[in-house]
Amino acid sequence: MDEDSFREKLLSAHVKTVHTCPEEAGPGPYTPLNISVLFPGEKVTFNLYLKVAQKEYRGFDFFPFLKKGEAWERRWRERLIDKGIDRLYFHKDNLEQTIAYLNNYLQILKHQSKKISPALLSVFSEHLNFSVRRALQLPRLGPAMKEAKTQVENLIGWVQQDPGAIKLMWKILYHDYSLYNHSLNLCLMGVAFLLHLKYSATECRDLGVAALFHDIGMIRIPQEIILKAGPLTSEEKAEIRTHPEKGHQMLRKKAGEVLSSIPQEVLRLALEHHENADGSGYPKGLPLSRQHPWTPIVRLLDSYDSLTVHRPYREAFRPYDSLKILIPSCHLMSNMVDCPKNFQGGSHGKSYQVHRPPFQGGDSG
Repeated sequence: MDEDSFREKLLSAHVKTVHTCPEEAGPGPYTPLNISVLFPGEKVTFNLYLKVAQKEYRGFDFFPFLKKGEAWERRWRERLIDKGIDRLYFHKDNLEQTIAYLNNYLQILKHQSKKISPALLSVFSEHLNFSVRRALQLPRLGPAMKEAKTQVENLIGWVQQDPGAIKLMWKILYHDYSLYNHSLNLCLMGVAFLLHLKYSATECRDLGVAALFHDIGMIRIPQEIILKAGPLTSEEKAEIRTHPEKGHQMLRKKAGEVLSSIPQEVLRLALEHHENADGSGYPKGLPLSRQHPWTPIVRLLDSYDSLTVHRPYREAFRPYDSLKILIPSCHLMSNMVDCPKNFQGGSHGKSYQVHRPPFQGGDSG
């Protein structure tokens, strides 16, 4: 069956949608792409596939949906969404073409309006997501860090022009776990959080870039542990706890002799993002006075995002329920959340005060 016949059959048939995490089937050659970032009327520069579960065995096949050189049609997006399908897939060998395609669409959207829009934020987020994937495949991170800084600066500029855009940022957060989705979520939330606390644009940028790379040590953790559906053994928990130091080492190695190409915030937060204010965290058990001043922020947002995304072993918690889980542990994350006061925290009308943490400098060693 050719692509046209398969596509029309799919769009006209009754389809049962099975929701899985994008990486639940384990590492493979295909990468998910949200269909909301496809440019109506524009030819795609890579093949797009549909992920189909197979009854005969516990696995997935990828059927061609759109060929390179075909134009994406708006009606396909509407009909796929009606069927509960919100993403198609491209082959990992086409990562560069996908990034270039998204960059082209992003520039068009930026020229169409100076005001930030849901479409612009969605394309920006996917473009940055794939840019981080590409960066981690490179032997040196210097050029990627420079590009990430520019992209986060663009985001900050848009939000400063239109403060209401912070609400849009929360709406485009990814709800399925992957290393890259989690890093993007932390970047978006971190930038929004610091802007809310009136930090400078430079501080917001540096935290946003650090968030993008804070968890890269997870690349060195076996996928069978990360995607395990049941409880972790003590040995598996110990392995997970090695990822901050592994990430720190990876960043230093990728910096090479030019260590200044990677901001110190990136190095520090990769190492410290699981430290607690009372010294009970890992890997070094640092008390608050020896942590980077942004460590409690990343710790809080990292925990929040982990609760609000779907994982192989549980469904996502609602934002309000996630806050209820986190509040009893706030003493571990400094005095950033003191409830209840003024920071809106969910659809139930409860509110939480967010404080700008005092500078608590010190050596990370």
